[in-house]
Amino acid sequence: MKRNNQGQTGVEEKRSRKTRSVRDCALSLLERSDKTAQEMRQKLKEREYQQEEIEETLDFLEEYHYVDDQEYVRKYIRSYGARKSARRIRAELEKRGVAAEFIEAGLAEIPVDEEEQIAAWIRKKGYETDQQLEPEEYRKLTAALARRGYSFEMIRKVTAQMY
Repeated sequence: MKRNNQGQTGVEEKRSRKTRSVRDCALSLLERSDKTAQEMRQKLKEREYQQEEIEETLDFLEEYHYVDDQEYVRKYIRSYGARKSARRIRAELEKRGVAAEFIEAGLAEIPVDEEEQIAAWIRKKGYETDQQLEPEEYRKLTAALARRGYSFEMIRKVTAQMY
């Protein structure tokens, strides 16, 4: 029979996981990485804890700021704001279950410089923002930027001299 690194079999491990408190499980999950309230709720639900236990635990985690969606947004923007568009950041945070008002407040507090990101990406691809491109090449470049989440208005503003 296969045993884990604590010498438990799969059945024993599952039984021990079930007897572990929801709070201990939640704190253990937070040791690995920050989580939004929705992500934590989902992780605890996957581990088959009762809804009431999950909500009580989330109240505790939020009270002591172990789970704080507003701070999560700030950290996320500080980490990814230099290389992701505001639209992409917004979409990824919404996917993680963060409330729209927290996202908007975070983006207002920590602005994302999309113009510089676009210009840096263009330079990385071997072009200059004042370099003339063939129409097909320009179309491919702007389409690639649009796929990265930048608005056409911002793309046009930065690439105006390239076309």
